[in-house]
Amino acid sequence: MGKAAGIFIAGILAAGGAAGALAAVEDQDGKPGVKVQQPRGPAGLKQFDANDDQAVTVEEFLKRRVEGFTKRDKNGDGTLDAAELGQAPLGFRQQRQERRVERLLVRLDANSDGKLTKQEFDAEPVRADGRGAARTAERRQLLFTFFDRNGDGTVEKAEFEAGRAEEAEFKKRRRMHALDRDGDGKVTLEEFTADARFRFLRLDLDRDGRITAADLPPVERQRWSQR
Repeated sequence: MGKAAGIFIAGILAAGGAAGALAAVEDQDGKPGVKVQQPRGPAGLKQFDANDDQAVTVEEFLKRRVEGFTKRDKNGDGTLDAAELGQAPLGFRQQRQERRVERLLVRLDANSDGKLTKQEFDAEPVRADGRGAARTAERRQLLFTFFDRNGDGTVEKAEFEAGRAEEAEFKKRRRMHALDRDGDGKVTLEEFTADARFRFLRLDLDRDGRITAADLPPVERQRWSQR
């Protein structure tokens, strides 16, 4: 099975606790709908302090976000359409997860025929108890049924691809909805960086346009000044 198929299987199994080793991937590019790790204290803010002056300006804070916008803006018109907002290239952690998923698929595909039957899928135990196990089993059934387009109890590569395409289209629409503040079908740089700007304002307690030791809790403030 292909990588897209693997991601689907990981999603179902992770939901059931049976593939707990597959960690959720954080999006370092700040795409909406995906958890983004927030900077915490000197260690987290250091990555933004380009000139190492123990102060993070809004320009430094937005640098990666602006670079992400520029990379997506293929035609250089200063806006992003739905196609340009598509998936960012896979990072190292995502590539590593996909390799782990493929190994998992080999183990689940008991007869090595490149297809996943309901029996093979259900053979993976649900590591949950009581009501949690019931909810997990129900979710797994719903997801398998969604991808089993012809209802024959077997999910093949073409069915995986059709399901993933439907999911991708939905995510694209949701991403555009989250970023396109004025609903004109285009995302400007201002719209693309709006959430990050708001996070900066929340961290800049004294509103001086810089995040410094003065904006940190007392203990973190001491660590910032000593780093």
